[in-house]
Amino acid sequence: MSYEWFAEAFQRYLAALEQSQHRLLDAQQEACRSWAAAWSPAYPLPDVEVQRRIDGSLLSGVSLLQAQADNQRDLMLLNEKCWSELNRNMQASLQRAGLHPSLDVMRQALQLGQASGSAFSKASRQVGHFAATRLSSASLNAVHDMRKVWKQSKAV
Repeated sequence: MSYEWFAEAFQRYLAALEQSQHRLLDAQQEACRSWAAAWSPAYPLPDVEVQRRIDGSLLSGVSLLQAQADNQRDLMLLNEKCWSELNRNMQASLQRAGLHPSLDVMRQALQLGQASGSAFSKASRQVGHFAATRLSSASLNAVHDMRKVWKQSKAV
């Protein structure tokens, strides 16, 4: 395995972290703007304006959580790719080493580890994505449900 591979993998991680940082900073900036606008005085506020400010603040929170989930997903994908390349390189090294029963056992163990690791990583990534999208929008959904009940009770 070459040092070039490690340097390349390190560069990919740095690029992913830089992209993650930009994504999170953009979401934080938007959240600060939204929250500052929600607190700007203009009282008394009509119901429509109050609802707009609440929704804007909640959507900013959703964006923050989603940015973090996207960052985690991107890093997990990069990690999977690097592990897959590392496994491929090790398999190629073992293939060049020739035929020997002890090397066959190592090849099989690497293949099994790669297959099970990939399946587990994919499953955890999918579960993480599902949980993040559901969790990030839970407060927004709760407010919308509460608003619907409130409007129905006003109509009665």
